[in-house]
Amino acid sequence: MEKIILSVIYLLHVVIVSCGTGTSEVPGLLNFAIPDARSLKKSLRFDEDIYLNFTELANKYKYATEEHRVVTEDGYILTVFRISPKCRNVTGYPIILLHGIFDSSDVFILAGPQNGLGYILTENCYDVWAANHRGNVYSRNHLTFDPNKDPEYWNYSFDEHGLYDLPAVIDYVMKSTGRPKVNYIGHSQGTTDFFSMASLKPDYNAKIQLSVHLAPVVFLKNFGIPILKLLAPSVHSLWDAFDKAGLSEVLAKHQLAHAIMEYSCRFAPDAICGTGLYVTTGYISGTISSRTLSVAGGHLFSGVSTKSLAHLGQLIASQKFQRYDEGTPGNTERYGTPRPPEYDLSKVTSPVLLMTGQNDFLSPLEDVNELASKLPNLVENVIIPNKTWSHNNHLWGKDVWKFEFPKILEYIKNFNS
Repeated sequence: MEKIILSVIYLLHVVIVSCGTGTSEVPGLLNFAIPDARSLKKSLRFDEDIYLNFTELANKYKYATEEHRVVTEDGYILTVFRISPKCRNVTGYPIILLHGIFDSSDVFILAGPQNGLGYILTENCYDVWAANHRGNVYSRNHLTFDPNKDPEYWNYSFDEHGLYDLPAVIDYVMKSTGRPKVNYIGHSQGTTDFFSMASLKPDYNAKIQLSVHLAPVVFLKNFGIPILKLLAPSVHSLWDAFDKAGLSEVLAKHQLAHAIMEYSCRFAPDAICGTGLYVTTGYISGTISSRTLSVAGGHLFSGVSTKSLAHLGQLIASQKFQRYDEGTPGNTERYGTPRPPEYDLSKVTSPVLLMTGQNDFLSPLEDVNELASKLPNLVENVIIPNKTWSHNNHLWGKDVWKFEFPKILEYIKNFNS
């Protein structure tokens, strides 16, 4: 009963505050800012890892961090967190981490020192740089545009991540460290961003010592979520509707959806968040700890442009790995062709390691196998030898130390020695 009362108080607080502190000119709870309200969360006895930010989380567990600002060619200001290696002598090349579509750099450390990939790499003497793509909670800035007022800010998809964000981060890390190359580890859309970059800017392959792709998302022919398959052909109509409603940004940390996620995962991590992951990713109950699910709920929904969602919808509908379809006039103006060109994966010449789960709705084996067949420098296409492995087990699974981390560390060591 106490939990129910506290839950109601929390949601009432969220709704009342959100209705009074809007930052958007468009009415509706989706667009109203929700404050952090840490004091309230403390009174509700939230695990503090749910609401601590990247730096606070790392410092809590005795890891030193730095916060860096990277400006892209088109004016977006990205935040990149550096975790200093816990060794006197740094091993190999720096490692850049990049998260998925609804996430932030937090996903690489929120599972704690035992299961957080960012921490594991640091403990093994690597210089770790956890990046954030444009528009999420840490990278919601621009030299000219105001994300709260200017729709132009949100006119991007993973195409821009590959064209601008990732190249800017790679160049910044190389300049900061004085190293001629970097390693790269991406999860979900973080892999999409990489393959977009490496095909559109093939000269960047020479700057990559090794790239590791956890749950790679490139081809979506066997995408396992029926409702999204049904909606994919209507993606242009849906995006137009969102655009007319003024919804350029969705699932942001300052919006109501995040608050509901955070509260739900706090009080019913397995029943609500576990079920949500099951429906959307193929998650098998019990393969991620209840505490990690609870903490993850406080860090998911970090902000995404509706155009990013539309681009993924286009990949599902077209069954091609292609650039954003702007319509015939827009394509002709942007690409010089009436149809959007496909990303040329034959140009991805840097060494690539793929790691795939057997129960992943978003990154099914058939689609990853097709990707593997098109890569000229594939090191290995690793299928995790655990039939329960789904999309987020790569980041938070109880058995990452057994099924995944040894393979990642082995390959990075071999390529960096």
